[in-house]
Parts: sequence; structure tokens; C-alpha cells
Amino acid sequence: MNDIITESGYTIKLLDFNDNEESLKKIINLQNIVYEGQHVFHIEPFRNWYLNNPMGKVISFNAFYGDELVAHYACSPYKMLIEGREVLGLFDLATVTHPNHRGKGLFKLLAKSTFDYAKQQGFEFVLGVANANSFPGYMKYFPFTFVGQLEVRVGFGTNVIKNGDKAFSVLWDQQTINWRRTCCKGNYWREKNGIVGNYNKYVQTLMGTFNSNILDGFEPNKKPSLKPKLYVGFGANFKSPYFKVPRWVKHSPFNLIFLDLTDGTLPKITKENVFFQLYDFDVA
Repeated sequence: MNDIITESGYTIKLLDFNDNEESLKKIINLQNIVYEGQHVFHIEPFRNWYLNNPMGKVISFNAFYGDELVAHYACSPYKMLIEGREVLGLFDLATVTHPNHRGKGLFKLLAKSTFDYAKQQGFEFVLGVANANSFPGYMKYFPFTFVGQLEVRVGFGTNVIKNGDKAFSVLWDQQTINWRRTCCKGNYWREKNGIVGNYNKYVQTLMGTFNSNILDGFEPNKKPSLKPKLYVGFGANFKSPYFKVPRWVKHSPFNLIFLDLTDGTLPKITKENVFFQLYDFDVA
């Protein structure tokens, strides 16, 4: 795909990740500038997310000012089961802009370039979880469907299952679920059919529950913990005691958004017809 040169002097490029990881190094440098004092990024997690996904390499459009990378947008190949059909789409993974280059419309240009290119390549949707800062931009510039704010619950045990048939659910197999595990710094283990992780010293996360045949890579199977667990998602049937987090408990909103790249041939997604769990999106 040809580069795009804007009137303000930015060059928009589709990054090639076959260049000895130089592109990854530039992205990490930008991330460390943007999040200076909050987080330090390293190459290994990016290598896993961007290059090692069994479903395909990340699609990433980026803005350069001269030779400097100043804005980055990335989406990861992602599979869903939609009304019984295996569908390949993208998960909105990362967007960052250098502080000195904000307000230039770069996010809109990078995202549009990504979505247009993805559609040409046969991807059928873009799924994302937008925070309070990014959500308005997605909804203003693109025809995303706002599915709803994911439910946040706290409870005990892992007896949580999909609540009936759902038109939309993320499609995992043993290979992809184990790859997903390598991308995260969290220490995850299996409790029965659930994937559990540490949130803090008082609370654990129930990342999700799955068919047992795809969880063989999650060892050791620790004994069930008495600590409460945090669950985030849509479409679950709670056989274990779980309670909605009260509104007065402040937490970042998890806004589930969905973009149909097929010009309306996909069914409409709603919070009632989707099964979605923390393991399906959390990249920490």
C-alpha cells in the first residue's frame, strides 16, 4: 500500500514487521515517551502480540514526521463465532500519539486507513474495548455500534457459564488460548474450567471459563482459593455467588464497541446476544 503524505507534512505508513524488529523498537520508544513515569514497555510482549499471533500479524498504520514515529495504531487478528460461523476480524489493540503531535487528526487518519485496508483484506469486523478517553473519538468518527459497558462483578468460585446460546462469542482453541497467555505479564492458572489470575493481594481475577479440552496448557491446577474474584464481561450465567459492583465504587468504564466491515451483512450485536469475558480483551 502506498504511503499517504498529509498537507501538514505527516507520512502515513503501513508498517512492515519483517524488518528485523526495527518497527517494534520504534513503537516501544513512542510508548515509553507517551507513558513516561507510568509504565516502562519492553520488546518481548510486543513481539508476542504483534508477530506471534496464530491468527496473523498485527495490522498497524503509523504517522511519521520526518523519520520520527509520532502516532501509532494497531489491530490484532481475532476470531469470533457469529451465529455459528467462524469469522475473522480485528481487535483494536493500541493507539498512542506523541504529546507534541496531538490535535492533528492523526488518530482518525490512522484508524480509517486501518479499517479500509482490513476490509480489502477480507476482515469482517473490528471489536474494541474503549476507555473514557478514547470512546468519544471512535463514536464520533466511525460507525461503531456501542454494545454497552461491560458488567463488573465480584464473587467467589469459577462456576460461571455462558447464559444460553449467544449470536456472538470469541473463538478460542488450544493454540490461540495458550498464545494469548504468553502475551500477558499476569500469572494465570486453572481452577476447574476457569482461568484465574492475581489482581492484588486481596482479590483475584476470573479471566473466563472455557471448555476443559482447550485448557491443558494451564498448569498447575491450584486448589480453589477463598479470595474473592473480579469478573468483567457480558452474557454470563453465575452459578457461583457473584454480585454487581455498586455504582459508587469507581472503576474505568469498559465500553464494548463493534464495527461491521461488511456493509451490514453481519447480524446486529447487542449486549443481550454476546458472550464476552476478561480473557477476550485484557492485555495487561
